[in-house]
Amino acid sequence: MRFVALLLAAIMILSFSPAVFAYESPDENITEINEVKFVSPKRSSPKVAVMRYFSALYDSYIAMLPVDISPIIDLDYEMMENVLCWNTLLQMRRRLISENDFCYVEKERFDYEIEYIKKRDLDDQRMDYVNIEDYGKNATILHFVIKGEEGKAYPPIFAVNSQHSVVITEENGEYKIAYHYFPGSEGKFQNDLPVTVPTEEEMLSLLKKEFTELAEYSVPKGKNERLYDPEAAAVYALEYCESRNKKFHFVGDWYGNCMNFASQCVWSGFCEEGESPANTGGMTRKWYCTRGGGTIIWASVSRFWNWIGEKNSDMQVFRFYDVLSAKKGDIVHIGSYACSEPEKYTHALIIVDDEKMILAQNSPACFVYYSDLANNYARFIRPLSLEA
Repeated sequence: MRFVALLLAAIMILSFSPAVFAYESPDENITEINEVKFVSPKRSSPKVAVMRYFSALYDSYIAMLPVDISPIIDLDYEMMENVLCWNTLLQMRRRLISENDFCYVEKERFDYEIEYIKKRDLDDQRMDYVNIEDYGKNATILHFVIKGEEGKAYPPIFAVNSQHSVVITEENGEYKIAYHYFPGSEGKFQNDLPVTVPTEEEMLSLLKKEFTELAEYSVPKGKNERLYDPEAAAVYALEYCESRNKKFHFVGDWYGNCMNFASQCVWSGFCEEGESPANTGGMTRKWYCTRGGGTIIWASVSRFWNWIGEKNSDMQVFRFYDVLSAKKGDIVHIGSYACSEPEKYTHALIIVDDEKMILAQNSPACFVYYSDLANNYARFIRPLSLEA
């Protein structure tokens, strides 16, 4: 089995030309290369198609350049066109952030493995909404989990530690990916609107606004008995981002475990050593969760936001929209521009490293860089104190 994996990896490497930014021509002029080159494989199979798909996207990610993967994706299906556009948008964002030193951008590649699973191992209802007959008589469905190095952040489309499903079409021995689902894919390329790529000038203008420090403000001091410890919240996030804490109810990836996980992190920033979710006085009937379940305010992005904004809320927070003021332990809510409903925040994350701006999240259960939040808008929450 290991020999087969190594052979596939060798085929994958040999079939790619490296990402190059420039080459020296005979007249010694330098010509810019503006795209990572993809070379079609000589041999193909559904699993080789999956391997090459992620390898090409990782090449694009490291080079911060778009890649034309049309030889391996089925552009007869709108979702894959959206994948291509979203990846181009992501790499433009990363490159401009790096060139202008707005924040940290990852340039190192980390090892990963693709572990295939059976349909019976899926823990949600995703296959109830996929009709294989829509993709032709030779279509195949594969399910897998991508495993990476612990604590490392990978390209967001890898959704490390979460289950992926792809539909692969076949024609004349050529296998192409026609559908790709994983927790969080809806907000990237499966949403209500097509993914559009702005011009470089438009993107840079948006980034300058995003990374402009707002007017000075004073953060209020916590007035309640329990003060928030952002370090403790970040430590909890680092420990349980990739592996579930079974002391708490798990909402599930299908409905979204993101705010449930973020609330656990916030709770950890308020609780005292040795406290368990069942007996802490820090959680109220409104904001509460144990192994048996929790309240909607605990697990819903919008309900939590509304609750902390109430005058009689037990939690005192500072809410802001300035990413340059964000610190470790702050909660981040994001929404997607690919959603037809404006100002709809649907995902929650927590900052665990404010130098590299690394965020921990669930659904998918992995780390992500702020620089990789492409096609998103964000708001920030700094918990201050909690009424005991």
